[in-house]
This record gives sequence, C-alpha cells and structure tokens, in this order.
Amino acid sequence: MAYRVITQTPPLVKRALNLAEQMHSSCYCSRETGRLLQLLTSQLQSGVIGEVGTGCGVASAWIVSALLPGTSFFTVEGDPVGAAAARALFEHMLNVRVVQGNWRDFLTHWRFGLLYAGPGSARAEEPELFIDSLRIGGLIVLDGLTPLNQVPLELRSGADPLRDFWLNDPRLLSIEVLVSESESVILATLVA
Repeated sequence: MAYRVITQTPPLVKRALNLAEQMHSSCYCSRETGRLLQLLTSQLQSGVIGEVGTGCGVASAWIVSALLPGTSFFTVEGDPVGAAAARALFEHMLNVRVVQGNWRDFLTHWRFGLLYAGPGSARAEEPELFIDSLRIGGLIVLDGLTPLNQVPLELRSGADPLRDFWLNDPRLLSIEVLVSESESVILATLVA
C-alpha cells in the first residue's frame, strides 16, 4: 500500500532549511521527524518544550510552527555561531528562547512536557540527565535511528545502549516507530 506523501512545509521550516544551507550544515531533522514533532507539539496546551542541540534550527522550526500560546519552547546550542543564527531566526517570537551553553546545565532548569534529543546529543551516554528533565507524563523524542530491519544481521545481536536503555527502563513507556523507510524514532513517556 502506498501512502500519499505530505509535501507541505511551514514557512519557518523553509527559512531554517535555507539557513542550514547557507551555513553548510547537513545536521537537521528529517521532514518525517519534523512532522512528528509538529504533531506532538500541537497536543501540548501548556508547559515547556525543550530541545538539546539546536543546530541551524530546523527541528526547532518544526516545533515552533505548531507551538500554542500557553506553551514555551527552549533550545540549547553549544556552538555560539549556530546559537546566534537560530536566535535571529526566532527573534520575533516571545515564547521561544535559544540558549547558548552547556546542555547539562540547560536540562536542570525546566521540567519538560516534550523534549527533543537529536542524534548529536548525549542521549545514549547520559540518559539519566534527560529523564530527570522530564515531568511525569513528559515525552522524549529520539530520532535518527536506523530501523532494525536495515541493520545487518551480524550487528543486530551486538550491544545497542541507546535502544537498550530507552526501550527497557521501567520508568518509561516507550516504543520505536518507523517515520520513513530509512529512519525510526523512539518515543518515551516518563510514567514513574
């Protein structure tokens, strides 16, 4: 069965993609993950949404394009140039803040209802810090995973710390879903 491809891209996302191109940056979330982030953001009526690793603001733009008035969005970027570029992209939005700094410090300031931790974050090496930043019922999105059916058989039996932790921690209700033929995403909600 073939599904209709959604081609609509919000104007803010187009601007972020242009910025990524100008900065010669290839690290941004896929259109499929962006649509998922947009959908999840639209369900949060109030609270704080966060992102670790702003980059050029592509994932941020997907999130902000669905941000409701009672919700705030905070994103952290370690690179001063990237943070400044993203800050300029969102400067006219009062409920959006781009922080330049250390992601560990960033995670201690809020309890997120939704947290996006892209592939460049330390989500596998220091997952406890990410869990501690979620409120009960908060959801974390981990993208950029190669679907298991595309991992060579000889590598499937090896250790996969990211999947092992996020799909098996008893405090989380988690699932891995395909967002495209070449990418899967882990969604995990803090329940205890």
